[in-house]
Amino acid sequence: MTIHSTGAEPVPATLGVVGPGLMGLGICHAAALAGVHAVLVGRDADAALRGRERWSGELAQRVARGRLEASAADQLRDAVTAATDDRALAGCALVVEAVAEDREVKQAVLRRIEAAVPRGALIGTNTSGLPVSGLAGSLAHPGRFIGLHFFSPVDRMALVEVVVGRETSPATTEAALAWVRRLGKQPVVVRDSPGFFTSRVFAAYLDEAAAMVGEGVAPERIEAAAAAAGMPIGPLAMLDETGLALNWQQARQARADGLAERFCRPLAWPVLDRMVSVLGRRGRRDGGGFYDYPAAQFRNLWPGLAQAFPQRAEQPAPEQVQHRLMHAQALAAVACLEEGIVASAQDADLASVLGLGFPKAQGGVLAQVERHGLARFVAECDALAAQCGERFRPSDWLRGRNALR
Repeated sequence: MTIHSTGAEPVPATLGVVGPGLMGLGICHAAALAGVHAVLVGRDADAALRGRERWSGELAQRVARGRLEASAADQLRDAVTAATDDRALAGCALVVEAVAEDREVKQAVLRRIEAAVPRGALIGTNTSGLPVSGLAGSLAHPGRFIGLHFFSPVDRMALVEVVVGRETSPATTEAALAWVRRLGKQPVVVRDSPGFFTSRVFAAYLDEAAAMVGEGVAPERIEAAAAAAGMPIGPLAMLDETGLALNWQQARQARADGLAERFCRPLAWPVLDRMVSVLGRRGRRDGGGFYDYPAAQFRNLWPGLAQAFPQRAEQPAPEQVQHRLMHAQALAAVACLEEGIVASAQDADLASVLGLGFPKAQGGVLAQVERHGLARFVAECDALAAQCGERFRPSDWLRGRNALR
């Protein structure tokens, strides 16, 4: 699998998006920016219309702040149509579902899409971690189904993870790559698995931080260690941004699907469950999580954290906290490379920089390991395994490598 040009024919410029939420509207926005007409579908005509109106209001705010010309906003609006029902999808060459990360909900929507689109149309799912091959079971023709994992905010994030399921046809993969490039995005092809590549690496970063909160490590120390490593946002703030409730739901869904324990977020679960189920702290969009948000541009750590998760008297050294956050990501990426989820270290690095905000100066999640020195990295992981748990123990495959390229 490569990320290079495929020589595919030009993509027909009609895109369907089912799900007028944050990601669905973001995909419509990206399509409009690329000059592609998008048809937005919701549960009903009102849902699609309300979604388009929310997006139109956001465009108006950008105009008011001087970030967008009024004429450009009008052109973007003209490119997105709110459909009255599923019949509007009949003219689409690709339809992407972008609904909640719930298997039953997605499968019901995918059946709706398949019933509405022509036989030759592609069907994509914007899932961030549900196995594509499992979702394909709801379709009569799974060969035309593929994962298209966009990143938020869609208009600013360049990466799309193209997830090839067991029954995805080569022609579908080629056409999907052409579509991603037509939308001005950078595709990276990955093999289907729980969490794919980016979500596995991302979860390793977030979950290690949540585990430290549960252990009584000071939240300020965790966030400071991430900043010192060059991460654009601390893991606790990122959990708030992505939504504690969403991360909690993903863990619940993984358990409901009977996935192996390592895919069920066991490190983070005790803290996520307490925050969401007991304390009602669901994330920024729901009023706050690890942080309070007194104003649009400011956040403060929630004072209740100290009572919910008492801090231990002896705090770990900043270097150990940083190693836990960064080495956890690297080990997850190494596992994906070893398992063939990602084709190369270069693809892993590209995906981590463009999709996860990994420090560009480091070159990517695996380039960082090689710059650090593979032998030194393995030794530090062994030390972490002795101190923090066997999840840090390097595999025999990694120990036998001289390089990751």
